[in-house]
Amino acid sequence: MEVTFWHYILPPVVGSVIGFTADTIAIKMLFRPYRPLFFLGRQIPLTPGLFPRGQERFARKVATTLTDKLLTPEEVHRIARRLLGREQLAQGIRWVLLYGLGQLNDPRQRERLAQGLGGLLQRILEDSLPQWTAELGRSSFTDQALGQVFDRMVLPFTLSRAQGETIAGWINESVLTPELLRQALVNGLSATTIDELDRQARDRSQGGYWLLANVIGVKGPLGRLKDFCRDQPEQARALFKDVLSNIRLRDRLTDILVSASFQKLPPATLDATKTQLVGALEQALTATIPDFSQRISESINWTEQAEALLNRAVTSETILEWIDPVAEEGARILDQYLSEELEQLVTKLLPSLGLEEAVITKINQTSPAELEDAIQSVARSELQALPYVGAVVGFFAGFLEMVLLVYILPNL
Repeated sequence: MEVTFWHYILPPVVGSVIGFTADTIAIKMLFRPYRPLFFLGRQIPLTPGLFPRGQERFARKVATTLTDKLLTPEEVHRIARRLLGREQLAQGIRWVLLYGLGQLNDPRQRERLAQGLGGLLQRILEDSLPQWTAELGRSSFTDQALGQVFDRMVLPFTLSRAQGETIAGWINESVLTPELLRQALVNGLSATTIDELDRQARDRSQGGYWLLANVIGVKGPLGRLKDFCRDQPEQARALFKDVLSNIRLRDRLTDILVSASFQKLPPATLDATKTQLVGALEQALTATIPDFSQRISESINWTEQAEALLNRAVTSETILEWIDPVAEEGARILDQYLSEELEQLVTKLLPSLGLEEAVITKINQTSPAELEDAIQSVARSELQALPYVGAVVGFFAGFLEMVLLVYILPNL
């Protein structure tokens, strides 16, 4: 066989063309055709393309890789701790507070916020406060708390000398007055009462008092005392005033009040008093608070109060001075909470977000053309280089073929 120029040139050139064309077609067939093609009722093999045909498997693989390898709870926790440091939290709280104050400068925003804040305060007082107090009244914690209050505050409580003198003076001047004693005797010493007192004195007196009660009796003196108090009020008041002064009522009351203490009660009486007091307070929590809160709420214009509060907040320089301390303290509390609970929150939150299903759904909803554009935009240079790699491989394959045809096979 005569060897010509074309025997040397054609095999490498044809190999390069074949390699370039095959790789180009293979890259296209990764994505195209987008839909299955049919001929004489049968689906043509290799249609649709590789990615459209396995799009669901591809979506699940990407989602699994994303959730199992990339967005693991540990990685999300690490990123969250970096983004939610104390300084970042303080800046966020500070921005929220300043933004809120900035919104309050707009009268329309302030009016709208005042209506909402007023309604919120009203609902808290009318609904939430009775519910909280009712829950407290039913809780065993309330019994323990009120018992502790009684033991630590009520039980050791005693009046000082000055307090006792003040209370005794009020009783002496406003309660046990001569006029009050006169009116009590006039109203209390009725005929029936006098007869009963006379009978009791006759039945219960002993010794010389029995003789006095049965011979003279107390009916006549009590009747004359009543007539004296009724017919001569000025003289009666003067008499009672002298009596109260002579018996030193104020000093006696002061001594009684200062020496009074729950600790002096017998143990049984003290326990009964504690039980009754705690029960009365619990009943007050559940019975009186709802009606009290309702009446208080009806007497307050909540919108006006909320608007006044917001106006004061806008014009107060103290509010601005509080922003940094509030932000710092809020950031400290949040940082402490996140340092203890963030990992558990992330572990619970990630599954509930449904990231894997969201990724699968999003990829499945992406059209094959959009998927091709996305992959081409990421690996465009690599995919464009593959045909040239095929051409080089085809060139060397053709070169080997030329060596076989020209030099090796003729000598066999």
